[in-house]
Amino acid sequence: MSSAAEEARDAHADTDDVSKRIPYYRRNVRNYMTSIPILLCCFCSGLVDSAVFNAWGVFATMQTGNTIILALGASHQPEGHPRAWLQALLAVSFFFFGALFHARYTRATGSPLRHLTLASSFLIQCALITTAAALVQSGVVPGIPAKENGSNNRGESEPWITLIPIPMLSFQAGMQSVTARQLGFNEIPTTVLTSCFCDLGNDPKLFAGITENWQRNRRIGSVISILLGGIIGGWLSRTSNGMPTSIWLAAAVKGSISVAWLLWQDEKPQESEK
Repeated sequence: MSSAAEEARDAHADTDDVSKRIPYYRRNVRNYMTSIPILLCCFCSGLVDSAVFNAWGVFATMQTGNTIILALGASHQPEGHPRAWLQALLAVSFFFFGALFHARYTRATGSPLRHLTLASSFLIQCALITTAAALVQSGVVPGIPAKENGSNNRGESEPWITLIPIPMLSFQAGMQSVTARQLGFNEIPTTVLTSCFCDLGNDPKLFAGITENWQRNRRIGSVISILLGGIIGGWLSRTSNGMPTSIWLAAAVKGSISVAWLLWQDEKPQESEK
């Protein structure tokens, strides 16, 4: 028994020694509980989309809705919002560019799961959201819905500069969506819930115990997170500070996630991810 215990201690010591020899910038995060930052990304999507849709009539993260808005542009709809198709096109395009950039960037670093890779990715996302929030907060980009300016025609009251923040917010949404997949959470798309509802309805273990179906738990968590973000974003838009508050909050969450990746527990050598 003592011999077996000594061998176990030696093996553990060897593992720790190997881990310490690996430079920090090359270490991967342990996959345990990494669904929490991804669910926080869902919360950010709710915050951002509630603000953007309420102000500009399009989505920053949900590209299915933007695709329909883009399609309506072919028949010069929706009425009173002649540039909606262009805003939607920019959102869809930059979401794709964000996903493309993030995939190439993380692979170029050697592993998408490294501490510095994840932290730098979310720092970029935070910077993009912060820039968009600052543009609206400063008044450079108007964030008040057109109807509050005494006009029912968005085209008459929305200057072209409103096209600037949407690509930033969509780009970072594409980045976070790829991160969820790289971490193995295909059940948390972070920006859309249609597939979650479908998968929940198709789940044979839908009513299993809470510890018996973690994919179901994460799907439900993503629904609650986006819904909660949207509700909070809606109420924040009614405060004296208005729309920018929601975007600032999303930026703060992304910045916190960036720091969290730096402090996350290391993946142990030969450790199998759950």
